[in-house]
This record gives sequence, structure tokens and C-alpha cells, in this order.
Amino acid sequence: MRKIGPVTKLKQELKEKDEQLHELKDQYLRALAELDNYRKRMEAQFEDFKKYARVDFFEKLIPVLDNFDRAITGAAVKKDFDNFYRGIEIIHRQLKDTLKGLGLEEFSCIGETFDPTRHEAVATVSTDDKPENTIVEEVCKGYRVYDRVIKPAKVFVSKPKEGGEEDVKDNRD
Repeated sequence: MRKIGPVTKLKQELKEKDEQLHELKDQYLRALAELDNYRKRMEAQFEDFKKYARVDFFEKLIPVLDNFDRAITGAAVKKDFDNFYRGIEIIHRQLKDTLKGLGLEEFSCIGETFDPTRHEAVATVSTDDKPENTIVEEVCKGYRVYDRVIKPAKVFVSKPKEGGEEDVKDNRD
């Protein structure tokens, strides 16, 4: 049996450490490559998600569009306004129900206090009948998806009378 000197022992330890370092470096590079591949897969999946996210929305709206086509075709064949009007009312209700099922909710706000996060003031109305900043008329309803307002309601807002007669100041330009 041969004795191993301190220098030989250090050389062996250095060789073992070099092999460990090489193995750890190889594992690190593989993990880095795997992470990069994962990132690329996630980006591709996200792009596909964005590309096809509206499919469910369109699938729910196509029956409404089909009913509009049928109503227009029927009106061209038979000139009966009352039936056409009733058909449009039914399609309108179907569209509202479909959009509600997708999370769209309309809101009305007459009598509420003006809130700039939910309402857009298009005019002010001088009156003593309502407290200041009360919504007295609604030009267009507002819409929200869950808790996010996507279209504020367009409203007339009350203000105190200044000269004894009621007036409307239109803010639309």
C-alpha cells in the first residue's frame, strides 16, 4: 500500500471539486434552459389564450346575430311592422340576457348622488326640488363588468337655483 502525500491528497480533492463543479454547472445550465423553455411555452400559451379568448364570447353572440338576420330577411319578405318590432324586442332581450350572462350589467342611477367614477355629467339642471349633485335625468345607462365600470352613465345633475327660474346648462360639446 502506497502512502499518499499531502500534495497528492490536495490534487485528488481538487479533481473531485472540479468534477462536482462541472456537474453543478451542468445542472445549472440545464435548469436555466428548462426555465427558458418554460417561459417560451407560457408565452406561446398566453398568445393562444389571447387569440382565442373571445371565442366563448362570439359563440354566445352568434345566435343573437342569427336572429337579427332572420328578422331582417322576414321583414324583407313580409312588410309587417308590428311583427318586426316584436321580433326586434325579443332579440334585444336575448342580447341583454346573453351579455348579462357574460358579466355585463347595466345600471341606472336616477335619484342617486353624482359619483364621477360611475357617472358622466353632460348637463346641470337648476332646481330646488332635489339636493345638489343629485342625478335628475339619465341620457344613457351605464355599464359595468363585475365591479369595473366600462361605460359611465350619462346624466343631468342638479344644482341650486340661482335666479328663481329653472334652467338646463348642457355640458356636451
